[in-house]
Amino acid sequence: MLVSDQFFPLVSIITPSFNQARFIRETIESVLNQDYPHLEHIVIDGGSTDGTLEILNHFRQTDNRFRFVSEPDRGQSHAINKGLAMAAGEIIGWVNSDDTYQPGAIRKAVQALQQRPEWAMVHGGCYVINENSQIQSSISVAPADYQKLYHSCCVCQPAAFIRKDILQQMGGVDETLNFCMDYDLWIRIAKNHLIGYVPDHLANARIHRTAKSVTQWHSVGLPEVLKTVEKHYGSISKTWLAHAPHYRKRETPRPHPQQQVIHSHPVQPKNLSSIGHPDRVTSMNRYADLWVPPQFHITIEATPGSRFHTLLVKGRALALRPGQPVNLSANILVNGRSVGTYQTSGQSFVWEIPLDHNQQINQVTILSSRFLTDPNSSHRMICFIADEVVPLTAGEADYYKRN
Repeated sequence: MLVSDQFFPLVSIITPSFNQARFIRETIESVLNQDYPHLEHIVIDGGSTDGTLEILNHFRQTDNRFRFVSEPDRGQSHAINKGLAMAAGEIIGWVNSDDTYQPGAIRKAVQALQQRPEWAMVHGGCYVINENSQIQSSISVAPADYQKLYHSCCVCQPAAFIRKDILQQMGGVDETLNFCMDYDLWIRIAKNHLIGYVPDHLANARIHRTAKSVTQWHSVGLPEVLKTVEKHYGSISKTWLAHAPHYRKRETPRPHPQQQVIHSHPVQPKNLSSIGHPDRVTSMNRYADLWVPPQFHITIEATPGSRFHTLLVKGRALALRPGQPVNLSANILVNGRSVGTYQTSGQSFVWEIPLDHNQQINQVTILSSRFLTDPNSSHRMICFIADEVVPLTAGEADYYKRN
C-alpha cells in the first residue's frame, strides 16, 4: 500500500515567481499532474511583466487546486513566507518557477512522512536539467543531519517536503537571506529534529544562463553560505573553505586547520595507457566528448582482494573564452571528505587524488571553480576536459612517480 487509503493529508506546494514565463508552465504542470489526490499549488508572483500572468490565469480558470497572487514583494524569501501563510496543507513543498517535480514525487514524500512520524521533513534525489528539460546529471545529496550539514548542503531544495507545523516553529525562511535561505532552514530544523531521506529522485533543478545559481554564486551565494555556516556553527568547515580559499573571517571562534592546496603547473603528462585500471571506474558523469560538468562524479570499485591508492585525472584546462587566462581550481572530495583544493595555471595537468585504500568502493567528486554554458550547446555546463581517469594500486602509483 503506497499511501493510506483512508488518509490523504493536504499537501501545499509553494512557488515563488518573477518573470519566468519561459519555464513556469512546465513547473505548474509537474505539480498538477502528480498522482497524489489531495494537493494545492500556490504561486506567489512578484509582479511579472513577461507573460507569466497569462499562464497563471489559465491555470486558475482550469484547475481549482491552483491559485496565485501577483504583486511586488521583497524577494524570494518574502514570497515563500507569503505562500506559507496562505497554505492550508499539513505538508509543504517548495518548487521554484524554473524547477519541476518528478512523477510520483509528492506521493513518495507523503508515504515516507506517514511511515515515519518522527521525521520533521523528508528529501530525496534531484536531477540537473537544462533549458530544454533534458537531464544532464544528478545533484549529490545524502541523508542529512546537523553535523553533515556543517560540511555541505546535502539537501536539494525542490526535492524537500516539510511538515507545516515545523515550518511554523521555525518562523518560515529567513527573509534577510537572498540565496541560501533553504540551507539555513535545513540547519535550523536539524538542530532539534530528524530529517528523513527517500532514496529516489523527486525533482529536477534547472541550470540555465540566467539562473541565480549561475549568475550570483560567487558574488552573492558563496559569501552568504559562509556567513550562514559560521552563524550556526561558530566556524566554517574545510569543505566550504575550499570553495573560497581567500575568504577571511572577522572572528574565528573555533578555527579549523588550513585547507591543503595542491598546485599543478604546466606539464607533459606521462602516458597512462600501460598502467592503471580504467575499467574499474564503474560510473562517472563525463560527457561523451570528454568535457565534465561543474560537479564531476566518479565511482571506483576495486576487485576483491585488491585496493586502489591513487586516482589519476589527466586533463586539459582550456580557455573558456577568447583571451581568458587558463586557471582552474577544484575542491576534491573522496567519500564525502575534502582531500584538498587542486589548482593549475597551465593547459595540461595530471591530478593525483588519494583514495581510501581501506574501502573497496571510492566515490570522488570534483567541484570546479569555473564553469559556463557550452558556447556550442546551451544544453550543458562545462568545466574542463578529462582525457583519462585511471585508478592505481599503491605499487602502480609508486611506479608512476618514479617513471
